[in-house]
Amino acid sequence: MKKLALFITFLVFAIQTQAQHTITKQVTKTYMSLKSYKLKYKDKPLTKTDSLNFRFHNNDTLVLVTNYELPKGVSVPYEYKDSTFLSLYKKVAFRTNGVDSTDKKQTMRYWKEPIKIYFSNSVSKKTKKSFMSFAETIANKVDSLSISEVKKVEESNYVIYYLGDYDYEPRLTNQNDYYLSWNKKQQIYKCGLRIDTKALFNESLIQYKLRELFIGTLGHFYLSNDFSCDSYLSNCYSKNKKLTPLDMEIIKYHYSYGICKGSNLEAFEKQHERAKKSLKNENSKMRIFHGF
Repeated sequence: MKKLALFITFLVFAIQTQAQHTITKQVTKTYMSLKSYKLKYKDKPLTKTDSLNFRFHNNDTLVLVTNYELPKGVSVPYEYKDSTFLSLYKKVAFRTNGVDSTDKKQTMRYWKEPIKIYFSNSVSKKTKKSFMSFAETIANKVDSLSISEVKKVEESNYVIYYLGDYDYEPRLTNQNDYYLSWNKKQQIYKCGLRIDTKALFNESLIQYKLRELFIGTLGHFYLSNDFSCDSYLSNCYSKNKKLTPLDMEIIKYHYSYGICKGSNLEAFEKQHERAKKSLKNENSKMRIFHGF
C-alpha cells in the first residue's frame, strides 16, 4: 500500500471533487511521472508518438496513459500543515530526535486494525476504568482509530500487565515499557505494555506511566524536548502531564488520510514539497490515494 499511495500522488487526476472519493474499478486517461511510468510499464517502452503527449509539471515530465485502471481505494485531498508543525511531527513520528536527522529511511508506523486491549487480572477495575476513559477520549476524536477493551487475551492485540504477572511480552527488557510488532507496510498489529507497580506505587503514578507509554504506542512516537513539559510527547518529567492540544493534533494528523501512511521520511518530505508546489497552481488539486 505504501508504494501505491506514493505512486498515485504523481498522477494528475480527472477526479475534481474535493471530498473523499471512493474508487472501485474505474478506467480513465491520466498522466503519471516519467519515473513512475518506467517502473510500472517496464516491458512497454515509450514511442515517438507518446512523446508528443508529454506534459511538464513541477519539474516532472508527465506521460499520458490511456485505459488506466484505477485500483480500489479512497482518494482524499492532501492535508496542508505549516513548516513548524511538520518539523515537530517528523521528530516524533519518524524518530529523528536524538538520531542522525539525515537518515531519510526512518518510517512512520500506525495501527490499521482496531486496538483491542486486554488487562491482566492484577490491574484493578479503577485503573482500567480511568485508563479506558482516557484512551476512548482520544479514539473519539480520531476518525480512523478505534480502541476498546476485551475480556479474553486471545481476542486482543494489545496487552497491559504488571511486572510479576504472566510475561505476555518476554521481549521487553525495561520494567516500565512497551514492545510493538509491525508488518512490512509499517502497520502495527500487536503491543505488550508492562508496568512495575513496585516503582510506581500509587494510582496516580501508574496512570501517568500508563498514559505516557500508551501515547507512544499509537505511532512508536519518539519523545522530544521541543514540546512543553506537560505534554505526553515531551521528554521532560512533570507531575502535571496531560493530553495537550498539540499532542492531539499530532495524533489526528498521524491517522489522517491526507498523508501517505507508512511512508519513510524521504517520501514524506517529497510529498509535501510536491504538494506545496501544486497548491500554488489553482488548476492542480493534489490527492492522496489509499488502497483497500
